[in-house]
Amino acid sequence: MMSKLRVLLTVLSGLLVFSAMPAQAQQHRATFLGNPAHRFANPLKTPEDLRARFRDPRLKPDIASILDQWGWKGDLADLHRAAETAVVSEAPIAVGTRMPFMSSRDNYKPVTLRDVLWAGKEPAPAYAFTFVSKGRKYRCVTPKACSNFFVEDLGPFAPALKLDVSAPATAGLCGPFDVKVVVRNSGPAEATRVVVTDTLPAGWRTADGRTSVRWDVGTLRSGEAREAVLPVTAAEVGRGIVTAKAAAAEGGTAEDSASTEISAPVIAIDCAVPARAVAGRPAKVCLTVRNTGTAAEPRTVVSLPVPEGAVLGATTAGGTVADGRVTWEIEGLAPQASRELCATFTLEKPGSLAFETSAKGSCAPAVATRCATQFIGVPAVLLEVVDLEDPIEVGKEVVYDIRVLNQGFGALNNVRMVCFLPASQEFVSATGTTPAHHQDQVVTLDPLPVIEPKGTASWRLVVKAAIADDARFKVELRSDEFETPLHENESTRQY
Repeated sequence: MMSKLRVLLTVLSGLLVFSAMPAQAQQHRATFLGNPAHRFANPLKTPEDLRARFRDPRLKPDIASILDQWGWKGDLADLHRAAETAVVSEAPIAVGTRMPFMSSRDNYKPVTLRDVLWAGKEPAPAYAFTFVSKGRKYRCVTPKACSNFFVEDLGPFAPALKLDVSAPATAGLCGPFDVKVVVRNSGPAEATRVVVTDTLPAGWRTADGRTSVRWDVGTLRSGEAREAVLPVTAAEVGRGIVTAKAAAAEGGTAEDSASTEISAPVIAIDCAVPARAVAGRPAKVCLTVRNTGTAAEPRTVVSLPVPEGAVLGATTAGGTVADGRVTWEIEGLAPQASRELCATFTLEKPGSLAFETSAKGSCAPAVATRCATQFIGVPAVLLEVVDLEDPIEVGKEVVYDIRVLNQGFGALNNVRMVCFLPASQEFVSATGTTPAHHQDQVVTLDPLPVIEPKGTASWRLVVKAAIADDARFKVELRSDEFETPLHENESTRQY
């Protein structure tokens, strides 16, 4: 009788006999599964069969219709994704289980039966998998006999994401270093559409110049972890903090950061040379190369050009000469360490030499310095007086050769010479570089403005031996450089 509302319904993939309770209860009672006319799809034998049902394009519209009739607020894509990838487990439906709804067919059309009670004689074999959609966790259960399914809401869910960001405690400014990010799903259900965003500190860049990186991780099963290694470089010294954030479609988030102290070598160079050096003599130039930074410099190249007119002498170990310059290479210059590099140079004539030197590291930028020295001339006089015949007979003439050699490296200026004849001699004549003037026993040679280095001046004086004597012919020389006179005597025996 309709008043009793005893209606037979076939549901649940052929829930054989389905008796409805009084109308106000709206509960359906299932006692048998597997009726071909009312089952949702073919029976299941393996988990792969289950995946195939949800994958079947012919069934997808019916699945959508069932869930729409139920009023489900989740995302179908999440359900189908989980059916393809989630772990499928055995989940027998216990006798007396009340299901929120179950799919069925009525005249082959998909229908949704609400509040279904399993009243069979024994548990109904079924497969189940869990998934998350729009921040809620669900369990999809499908009896094997009929492929009917239902979805039960397990409540709010946010995946338990965990991030671990690691970076070296210290790194060099010039070389790349790695930032490692590990994202893990430590929750009981899979997390989908997981995205990790890495934000780099100021001055840090990836190989392609990015300052932030988005990593589409995808789906993480429970307990699953993924790792990404990001090579980066830094452009500034100091501490940098890289921060990573993770988020899943289900609402779970995580954040972590790591810091790295960026260090760099800094090259400094000083040049030292005597303020004054002697022309023709070597002068030592020494370069001091220092690393004033906080990291070792792998390779430092120091270059010292040879100034024009200078002659390079010895260099300290490691110096090579090519293309008019001396080059040294320093390997592994530690922070606060220094090296001294020296070379000697000679300038034959007075003048100045400027030394322009530079140093550049494989990491540290180039630096330069300059120093200069003045090469001064220092004259050195060789005064020679020689009689061309000795002994000499009284009444005969004796010739004196006078020669002045500047054997130094500076000019002799305003050279003045006087010859003193002994009383036993008489002046006859004088020739030479400058004219001579005779008065009594003194012969004065006109001043010579300059005798250049290695230059000479010479004169020849002719005198007559007047009386027998052990005579002493005397020459005196003065110049601007030698105010104290230089003397040279020549002994002549007159008989």
